[in-house]
Amino acid sequence: MALLIKAGREAPDNWIAAFRAALPDLECRVWPDVGNREDIEYFLGNDLPEGEFARLPNLKLIAGTRVGVEGLTKDPSLPRHVPIIRNTDRQRAATMTGWVLYHVIRHHRHFAEFAANQQARTWKHLPFTAPAKLRIGIMGLGTLGSTVGRALDGLMYSVAGWSRSRKTIPGIESFAGPDELESFLARSDILIAVLPKTPATDDLLDAARFAMLPRGAYFINCGRGTTVDEDALIAALDSGHLSGAALDVFKVEPLPAEHAFWQHPKITLTPHYSCTGSAAYGAEGVIEAITKIRAGETLTNIVDHAEGY
Repeated sequence: MALLIKAGREAPDNWIAAFRAALPDLECRVWPDVGNREDIEYFLGNDLPEGEFARLPNLKLIAGTRVGVEGLTKDPSLPRHVPIIRNTDRQRAATMTGWVLYHVIRHHRHFAEFAANQQARTWKHLPFTAPAKLRIGIMGLGTLGSTVGRALDGLMYSVAGWSRSRKTIPGIESFAGPDELESFLARSDILIAVLPKTPATDDLLDAARFAMLPRGAYFINCGRGTTVDEDALIAALDSGHLSGAALDVFKVEPLPAEHAFWQHPKITLTPHYSCTGSAAYGAEGVIEAITKIRAGETLTNIVDHAEGY
């Protein structure tokens, strides 16, 4: 019984330390040192070379180290009977929420303008809008989106969310499905996208959808870059329909040096940094899942292969 680790940004030793503390009998191996493939019951990582999952005959669990699982599900040989869980640990939810709050407040309270005024030695009060009058819309109300929404509600913003199915979350107005997308966008002064990558979300935010937002709306994306038609976003910014954008995810990563986003005056960007965390917290959900599997219990919150998340 062994866990195979193919670590991303976090060092493998940090993951191993977390697992040894909770499951001391669990052997940990680090890719590509697989050893006897029949020993591997659990996998932690975001991808393997195509066909490798099919060579692990006793695999019982695949655990991603990111929220997105497209690196795993793209393998056509991936065994469909093996459950996949995403990494939505509490630390990642907290760091993404902090990233979003920074950009919401920076835009709402004019902090970029105040920074410019400081450089110009200009003492000037800028207009204040009460948080309750600023309508924020969150696309995607899973673990991360709902955590962001509750935090914004706690800061007295007017918060609504849009998702595939209707949600009941105190303080967050719920919109659901394609038929309610236009009305949701029309009431979003700040639009926050926390959507996964699926065929249904690819280029969902195109020229027509950006036009549905109120003029002067601000756009924040920390979900997936594939959600956005990037040319349409630039056009909406250049026309003045959107006042600005904060972007953390992109269609191509790393973002190419020649990309227009780098120098655009209305765009603030970070390098896929919003949702960050450490192995000590990321391992918690994996440990819980392995414990349930060993006890013969049913896993919850597993990825739907058909939906892609």
